[in-house]
Amino acid sequence: MRRDLRVLKSILPPWALAFLRRLRELLRRGRQLRLQTPRARREAALQELEALPRRPLISLVMPTYNTDLKYLREAVDSVLGQYYPEWELIVVDDASGNPELARALSAYDGAHAQIKYLQLAENSGISAATNAGMELVEGEFAGFLDHDDTLTPDALLRVAQALAEDPGLDAVYSDSDKLTVGGVRADPFLKPDWSPVYALGAMYIGHLLVVRTAVAKDAGGFDSAFDKIQDFEFMLRVSERTDRIHHIPQILYHWRAIPGSIAAGTEQKSGVEELQARAVSQHLERLGLPARAEPHPAIPHRAVLTPANGAAPQPRVSIVIRGRENSPELERLRRSLERTAYPELETIVVADGSRAEAHNEGARQASGEYLLFLAPDTEVADPAWLSQLVLHASLPDVAAVGPKLVRPDGKVEQAGMAVGLRDPAAPMLAGADAEGDGYYGALPCSREVSGLSAECMLVRREDFEREGGFLELYACEYEDLDLCQRLARSGRKCVYAATAVLLTHRSEVTRRAGSDIVDRALFVDTWYDRLAAGDPYFNLSFARQRADYVPSGWLEPVHRAVGAMRSR
Repeated sequence: MRRDLRVLKSILPPWALAFLRRLRELLRRGRQLRLQTPRARREAALQELEALPRRPLISLVMPTYNTDLKYLREAVDSVLGQYYPEWELIVVDDASGNPELARALSAYDGAHAQIKYLQLAENSGISAATNAGMELVEGEFAGFLDHDDTLTPDALLRVAQALAEDPGLDAVYSDSDKLTVGGVRADPFLKPDWSPVYALGAMYIGHLLVVRTAVAKDAGGFDSAFDKIQDFEFMLRVSERTDRIHHIPQILYHWRAIPGSIAAGTEQKSGVEELQARAVSQHLERLGLPARAEPHPAIPHRAVLTPANGAAPQPRVSIVIRGRENSPELERLRRSLERTAYPELETIVVADGSRAEAHNEGARQASGEYLLFLAPDTEVADPAWLSQLVLHASLPDVAAVGPKLVRPDGKVEQAGMAVGLRDPAAPMLAGADAEGDGYYGALPCSREVSGLSAECMLVRREDFEREGGFLELYACEYEDLDLCQRLARSGRKCVYAATAVLLTHRSEVTRRAGSDIVDRALFVDTWYDRLAAGDPYFNLSFARQRADYVPSGWLEPVHRAVGAMRSR
């Protein structure tokens, strides 16, 4: 074949070669398009269906109230069009009093044995209607569908595959996007894997959500006191009973963004902010944690953590700084540390050795329960920064916490680190407006991350010593990310604390001068499998060049809903 190509190149003019290359590209794209036709997708899905070792019944509960018949039919038809056959749909009409709606639902009930229709005598709200539907559930798993949303044809198949791969799962959720009034798909929400800290600040689980029926009932179903955010509050209670929660990184659910729906913007429903904070506070109280939630001061539909009852434990913190005495940077940092409103801290400065060596030496001299590794070119801007770091370190299974590092111009330097990129790691949301929302609350909401920078990293001393400290084979960099991977391997978590803000004066020139190709190679070689698998907290459908949450590889145009349809 290669010889034939060489012969063609020798005898054909350039325009003919260009034509053949173009023809080959068109044929390749044609094959790809044929694989994307509805018939081809269905045939492929049926083959996947045959490979399933078991097919649990999945019951979908859909409360409805005076729904536009057009949208209701689309919702029900999206269930009827599922590739996966083992489902039932329970539609609960919350006393709409609409004869046309009742006739349509009765017709569906009569024509399809898998559809159950329940009409309530009195209007009782979405939570009560959903609970009434749960009483009719026969499936091992229960899923939830809003009355004007739609599922992708493979939605339940993907759920069944996840359950087959790990039969111990208790809850499964997927990525989603929105449907505008005109039926345009918009605002893809590419979610992280299960992130309980992120779930405290942003209502990120949403749909599609499928929960083991026994767990859903043990959690008590839905609470009418939290109507408007009932799914969010319900999921908090589910998470108190299980951590067997799986994320499918695929859009399986289309959320209808119409006026009056929270999908069109949280301002569409009043009181959401207070309900959200109350739900999180009650959740934290049930877990016995020393924190409560309140609406973010600038972005109210995001919740932030504060100490419960205005006070929180204040264990001793040892601040370890690699720097030289009398340097301008260190003197600036020391003056700014005096602004810190935290009583139990000590400062240790180590001048000699690599960053890893200096930090390990400082840790040996430290007396605190927590070790805070801090770069000399940082500066304290908020007196509460350290209290916020310690507060987040008190959350379950958390070993290390980092702040929002902000440049003097108000742009983000980093909000945690993502791994598995082409670099192979990158600061998250670098260059974004520090006061903005980021991507679905990724800036104002604390969340799990795969990496933190030693420019500012608070580590529980017990975890640091158990892992043997920083690996001193690293000469300049990556020893912090290496430690984060070892903590994760031990079942411990790293958290970005959004409400802890620290200034950084490190220049791009200084940052580049601190890079080391040998350190990079060591990190990649040590953690190759983890990097190849991708960052569990940074969806694989994002572009890999930077950790700035830009979707990539979409077959359809990605639109941004605007005006009344805005997403946040």
